Amino acid sequence: MERPFRLRRSTLSVPANRDRLVQKAFTLPADVIMLDLEDSVPISEKDAARQQVVRIFQEADFAGRVRAYRINAMDTPWAYRDVIDVMEAVGDRVDVLVVPKVNDDSEIKAIDYLLRQIELRMGWTNSVGLEASIETAPGMLRVDAIAFSSSRLEALVFGIADYSASLTMPGGGVSGHGDGEDVYSGDRWHFPLSRMVMAAKAAGLAAIDAPYGDYRDPAGLERSCRLSASLGYDGKWAIHPDQLAAINNAYSPSLEEVERARLVLEAYERARQQGVGSVAVDGKMVDAASIRIAKQTCAHWAAISGK
Repeated sequence: MERPFRLRRSTLSVPANRDRLVQKAFTLPADVIMLDLEDSVPISEKDAARQQVVRIFQEADFAGRVRAYRINAMDTPWAYRDVIDVMEAVGDRVDVLVVPKVNDDSEIKAIDYLLRQIELRMGWTNSVGLEASIETAPGMLRVDAIAFSSSRLEALVFGIADYSASLTMPGGGVSGHGDGEDVYSGDRWHFPLSRMVMAAKAAGLAAIDAPYGDYRDPAGLERSCRLSASLGYDGKWAIHPDQLAAINNAYSPSLEEVERARLVLEAYERARQQGVGSVAVDGKMVDAASIRIAKQTCAHWAAISGK
């Protein structure tokens, strides 16, 4: 199954039980609105929040944004109802289901099987995508198997707070990048970021970075975006509306990159029509990898321009 291209520069997580925040989210420039049933919802409100997710998908106009929701972890008593109750009611209106704290590829396979049964029973022709959050040491250890676990899988997401807790890393209590980074002489997130993006790209998936914790530090946010974008990440979660514009900008191709991508594709098409095996742009040879990147850049820009 060919994976659809979805614009994922910015993901805004919204507690499903907080109607005011949900309504505000639809006025913000997030590429993905993710209704959350997990960490942001108290145990006493899990069942009510699930029904709120159904209502929102039934009534809300996402205006072209990716329609997503996050279930509770698979080792909790709420996950199966998060899948069945929501998907049977509004599965034809959901783009992506986000799975937190994935420790093993069997978790993604189990949800894949369950979604397939629901879609068959309901007679839906759409296929809901999955995102797997890598947030623990076991999850990072098995990230390769997770990345290749299902054709539904569209992205891997780095969950920095739970990952650092899983490794008993010291921190300052801020959830996200920028927490406790002065205690280590290098970049203590470089290995997990590199490890996860390698698995994601090998499987043809998007890679999404964890949020930057201090929304009052725009310079730190820009630095964090620049680092993960340079490693190949496609986007980042936001914890505050004020972060969205900077995140969108950081994970968008520049006009110069778009123009060069178009030149590469034009040169490739001319060479193909003329039966020429090699392609050069501005005196530099263009290989298959360059053509693939050019296609991705143009698709990315087309999605941005169409918003």
